[in-house]
Amino acid sequence: MNTSGGMRGIVWFALVLITVSCSRKQEIAERVATVFTQRNAVAPYFTSDATGKPVLCWTATDDSVLYYAVYDRFSGSFGTPLAVPPSKGTTGHGESMNKVAFLGDGTVIAVFEMKHPTENNKYAGSILYAQSFDNGANWTKAKFVHSDTLKDNSRSFFDVVMLPDGEVGAVWLDGRLRLGSEGSSLFFARTKGHEGFQQDQQIGETVCQCCRTDISTDPNGNVHVVYRDIEATPGGSVRDFMHIISTDSGKTFSAPRAVSNDNWIVDGCPHTGASMAAGDDRIEVAWFTAGGRPGLYYSSSSNGGMFAQRALISETARHPQMASMGRLSVIVAEESHAAASVAAKHSDHSHMNGAASIVAVCRGADGMLTRIVVSDSGEYPVVTFADYQTLLVAHTADDGVVVRKAIVADLLK
Repeated sequence: MNTSGGMRGIVWFALVLITVSCSRKQEIAERVATVFTQRNAVAPYFTSDATGKPVLCWTATDDSVLYYAVYDRFSGSFGTPLAVPPSKGTTGHGESMNKVAFLGDGTVIAVFEMKHPTENNKYAGSILYAQSFDNGANWTKAKFVHSDTLKDNSRSFFDVVMLPDGEVGAVWLDGRLRLGSEGSSLFFARTKGHEGFQQDQQIGETVCQCCRTDISTDPNGNVHVVYRDIEATPGGSVRDFMHIISTDSGKTFSAPRAVSNDNWIVDGCPHTGASMAAGDDRIEVAWFTAGGRPGLYYSSSSNGGMFAQRALISETARHPQMASMGRLSVIVAEESHAAASVAAKHSDHSHMNGAASIVAVCRGADGMLTRIVVSDSGEYPVVTFADYQTLLVAHTADDGVVVRKAIVADLLK
């Protein structure tokens, strides 16, 4: 998830969640307000433009096109949705969202996936991009992000971010070098001004082929990537998260290090990725695992050190997204209405057991932690800070996308 400037991580030593005593519906009505709805839409995603304004992206299900809208802090509303015509035919999913990113000069780059199943590979697909040099009024023809264009290969679960030098970086899962029955390769590419994406490079191998990647930058100019790795062991395939870092705007990356040694042995696809927030001296990560006690977990790393011991956030939550700004940090996720029983070798955690609420866990500057219900029902939430006072949470519900706004001070009461 791309979370814009001035972000600092927060240490969460204990997750003592303070819940309000009012009813669920009163809690939602008093603490959040709906500021945007879009019917026939899926896969919301937040980014920010070159000036730092929040931008919401989504994929329309009626015309199969990527759209985006810019948030105006003064009016507290989103502008007119802008379509990306070259994306016609795309599809979106809450764990694999189509997105736009912005170069430092304001150029808009829309990145989207096109599925094209073949006889040899039912998961075959490509990641394409188009550029706009006039704020979305006109677009270039779509081009491949990746250098390999063989139709039988699969590429998916990408993420994009503005790099410290004003270019855009993309990371994705790529099947071109797949040597066995499991795993994809992790690839990275960066833009060169209006020339678009340049030659890609492999930055990871034997990566879980069905969990989204996450790329982010910190205020010190470093680029961070988190992904779910696959390690073959005598007991089975261990699928835990790894972190790598680049100190030169994506030209080279470090060796991977574990976010947490969960030792989740699962013979299948978890379908749930991690989310990351990068600050001046701290990286924060939230993720789901069924290694040990199943649930949604949090950890952080300070000054390039090892990640701290994981902390359980929720036993019934999935699909986390995270953002931080200043001394504030928040995780949003789906949380089941009923307690879930998750087997360590369950092959698909892409859906909750029954109905789910959208919840947010916030930490204030005083260290107080608050858990609130953002919506009584929904799926695949994403979050961003509009400013130091305002939080935006988007999620899918009733065949559409809903955005809710909350005042941070109200959430921390």
